[in-house]
Amino acid sequence: MSDSGKSRLSVTQEEYNNRWEYIFGRDKNLDCHRCYEEAGVLVERMILCSICGNKRCPRASNHELNCTGSNAPGQPGSVY
Repeated sequence: MSDSGKSRLSVTQEEYNNRWEYIFGRDKNLDCHRCYEEAGVLVERMILCSICGNKRCPRASNHELNCTGSNAPGQPGSVY
């Protein structure tokens, strides 16, 4: 029986679960870089501060940090 010429990619169950969570699990409050890292989910999109919307705000890196309202590079606690 043919599978319509589609190639199949073999991945581990853990990688499958991580990809599933990345695509469909956004309702789980993955608000910051730290949350994604702890969940084992690869960050493939820009994460913004939930308060000010800046990517360089320290709160975008760790939701326990205060929002600075700034997008300046090199802020303490920011991954940028």
